[in-house]
Amino acid sequence: MNAVKKLAIVLSLGALASVAFAAKSERAYVASYAGTTDSPIPVKVVAPSILANPGAEVVLEFVIDEEGVPQRITVHSSNDSELAKASIKAVKQWRFAPRSVEGRAVATKARLPIITSMSPLDGERFAVN
Repeated sequence: MNAVKKLAIVLSLGALASVAFAAKSERAYVASYAGTTDSPIPVKVVAPSILANPGAEVVLEFVIDEEGVPQRITVHSSNDSELAKASIKAVKQWRFAPRSVEGRAVATKARLPIITSMSPLDGERFAVN
């Protein structure tokens, strides 16, 4: 059974955002999944390389294959086409520890909301069946 997994990343994309901050945010996002057992676990994330307007939102849908690689990435919804393009490019670089069922890696459908804001929201993410 392929459960739809929701993953969220809140990106801080303001005029003063730096590369160092983005790298720190990406590491914090990956670390926030420590101990998770019921969903694919991101092991490498890449933030979209775009300066988007605060409040821009994109929801991507994709399949995380048995190797942990995002496949068939599509835009479910978006209010910013440039952020959508940049988000697809970034998520193609993501890698996951795939979800396992009875000890076997299985492909899993995922939905990823990407929401821009001016300030980071510490610890904000969710993973829901």
